[in-house]
Amino acid sequence: MRLILSILVLVTALSAGGGTWAADGAQIFVELKCGMCHKPDKKAAAISLAEIVQTYSDKAKLVKFFEGQMKPLIESEKWGMMLGQLEKIKTLPDQDKEALAGYILSFR
Repeated sequence: MRLILSILVLVTALSAGGGTWAADGAQIFVELKCGMCHKPDKKAAAISLAEIVQTYSDKAKLVKFFEGQMKPLIESEKWGMMLGQLEKIKTLPDQDKEALAGYILSFR
C-alpha cells in the first residue's frame, strides 16, 4: 500500500510541475530526421514547414494526417519518400504525435 501511495504522490508532483513527462516535438522532429527534407521557410527536398502550417492550420488536422486518417492536403512529387516516414509517425504514441504537430505548427 505504501508503494502505491508513493507512486501516486510522485505522479501527482511531476504532473503539477508542468508536464515533466510531456513529449518534446522538437526532439521528435530531430530524431525522425524530418529537418533533412522540411526546412522552415524554403522548399528543399520537400515542402517547407511554412507551407505545412498554411495548409494544416490546426493541430487536429495535422494529427489526423499523422495517424493516416486523412489524405495529404499538399500535392508533392516526392510523396513516395514521405510514406516511410509517415509509417514511423503512425506508430508514435498519441502524445508524441500531438507534440510533433505542435512543434511543426510553431513555425507560423
